[in-house]
Amino acid sequence: MYALTCVVDRPDLATITLAGNDVLSYLHAVCTQHTLDLQPGDATQALLLSPKGKIEFAFRLAVLDKGVLLDTEADAAPALAERLARFVFRYDVAVGPPAAGAASLLGPDAGAALAAAGLPVPAAGRAGVAAPDLVVQRTPVGFDLVGPAASAVLATLERAGVERAGAERWEQARVEHGLPRAGRELTDDVLAEEAGLLGSHVHLDKGCYPGQETVARVHNLGQVQRRLAGLLFQPPGNGGPAALPAPRTDLVTDDGRRAGQLRSVVDHPRLGPIGLAYVRRVVDTGRLVRAGDRVATVTDLPF
Repeated sequence: MYALTCVVDRPDLATITLAGNDVLSYLHAVCTQHTLDLQPGDATQALLLSPKGKIEFAFRLAVLDKGVLLDTEADAAPALAERLARFVFRYDVAVGPPAAGAASLLGPDAGAALAAAGLPVPAAGRAGVAAPDLVVQRTPVGFDLVGPAASAVLATLERAGVERAGAERWEQARVEHGLPRAGRELTDDVLAEEAGLLGSHVHLDKGCYPGQETVARVHNLGQVQRRLAGLLFQPPGNGGPAALPAPRTDLVTDDGRRAGQLRSVVDHPRLGPIGLAYVRRVVDTGRLVRAGDRVATVTDLPF
């Protein structure tokens, strides 16, 4: 069942529309991504950082004919919209309110299901702009449909025979592919390089945005002390507890030293219990660590 193509409702995502003549230049000034040269139909990912380089917001954006459709975690969307509106100043930019509406299409035939529904199938780095209120974003696990019109498309896909799955299906795919999520792996105590986001969310040749000096210094000097890694949990031994440890459980090595912190954990139908954790650089891949009562092997990502 895990390999089948399915669609998942995503109430955890929300969109924000940015309109005006200066949207791309404004985003270029405040976020980690180079947005000045983006054209309609382009897509990218970006961060807003604190002055110390810690992650405050993570988001995707799709360039529309007029403006940008941005999507982010629903819980963070009101604060992100307020943050963007607060610093507009001299820019011709209007920041809209957060809007619900998102779904994820997962599985080997996700692209074919999109095409059969008459929706665009975007290439990497591009967004499928179906309408001003509906954008298709390609992801490592399939496609995300974001915008207020996504709920209607979800119903259309179901009527076409695409199975609907629960939120745990997307979470399993996310953890398997090592994708950090806002509120879990992406929090205000994390640097972009620790989360492995320099290639996807940060343009290293661009300067003059909040937190840029820290990003450059950490990248050039290699000072991060931890990395995002996978945990492959062993079966509980000798009738031990089967419950998985909770997110934010500290990790320790077999000799009792601090090893990191668990951030997400799922019971995967093929891999068994797996997790995402920030692991200290001195803890090598293949090392056994303990999270509460469970033992896990540190692995590279994706699994």
